[in-house]
Amino acid sequence: MIAARDILEALIALSEGRIWASELGFFSGSRRIDFWTLEPTHSQGFRASAYEIKISRADFLRDSIEKQDGALRWSDRFWYVTPPGLLAVADLPDWAGLQEWDGIAFKVRRKAPPRAKQAPDWELIVSLLRNSGDCRRDVGLIKAQAMFLQGRVDQLLRQEKLRNDYQLNRWMKKAVLA
Repeated sequence: MIAARDILEALIALSEGRIWASELGFFSGSRRIDFWTLEPTHSQGFRASAYEIKISRADFLRDSIEKQDGALRWSDRFWYVTPPGLLAVADLPDWAGLQEWDGIAFKVRRKAPPRAKQAPDWELIVSLLRNSGDCRRDVGLIKAQAMFLQGRVDQLLRQEKLRNDYQLNRWMKKAVLA
């Protein structure tokens, strides 16, 4: 079974080179989008994409254009992202595209229609900076893993030195006795 976290991790992994945020809040946090990306280049038109992850049909049926107002306001494209077969293309509102994640690859079932996004305001900028904290947490996680691995390397080096010293002492004792 594919979980929302699986889909989010795949979106993050495939967003190299983009500015991204998970759980991006709009309107003082009263509404959120699961994942949001921004192409940081003029040649891409600074394209912003919003991704709403749905893993149950009931969750999708509770969604609305009002709930997605912020995501629609500041995005060029809006995507629902689901496990395969959860939604039919006919279920989608006219403003949304559909991608399915099968655990290996994304399949576009319907392209997200292009939209004209509004210029960002300070609330969006602050929310983006606040919620792009995953990037900082990723750096923190990488630092913690690097420290753990360095500790493990140091431990292995100490063990190797002890083995080498032990073997050297045994060799020297044999040489003296010979």
